[in-house]
Amino acid sequence: MIYKHEEARQYREINFLDQFLEGHDGFIAGGCFKNIFNHEKVKDIDMFFRNEKDLNDAIHYYTEKCASDANHIKLVYKTGKVVAFIHIPSKTQLELVRSVFGEPEEVISNFDFTVTKVARYVVDGEHRIVIHPQFFEHLHLKRLVVDNTLNFPISTFERIIRYVGYGYKPCLETKAKLVDAINSIQNIDENDFSKSLYEGLD
Repeated sequence: MIYKHEEARQYREINFLDQFLEGHDGFIAGGCFKNIFNHEKVKDIDMFFRNEKDLNDAIHYYTEKCASDANHIKLVYKTGKVVAFIHIPSKTQLELVRSVFGEPEEVISNFDFTVTKVARYVVDGEHRIVIHPQFFEHLHLKRLVVDNTLNFPISTFERIIRYVGYGYKPCLETKAKLVDAINSIQNIDENDFSKSLYEGLD
């Protein structure tokens, strides 16, 4: 798959994300972009990192912000996979993912659906966006398309159920791929229902 790397400033709807890319070298990726381009309220933003050092720097940055400006940023919770802060003015939850590392394109290529395969990042001071070439088409059609290997088919199944509640529908190929992937699992137990790339709210 050839992703598009573009100047982020041309997408004016996402310029407000700049404030969340200050003070650290992380990048924003995932489902918040479908909300933004659908003109829906963004409840949470997933931040990813190229390596553990960048993650730790970001955790330190936001922890310091909590101490210096408690009316602006507050720590919400920590798990083995996520450290979450709340941006109080916008009531937006910032979820720092600590279970997945990589470059923006590498990270989004492992997401389930094309409507989540977008990342906003900064390189050499320039704000960039990497985006699946069919993102806007599938977003407009509210179509769920899985275009890569299903690493956690049970988790994908759970996400599909949630997205159907938002008005999205899986395409025929995605349905077939999901059925094949689930059928290939020898033994399904309740632990399979908690496996995913990260524990987020998206």
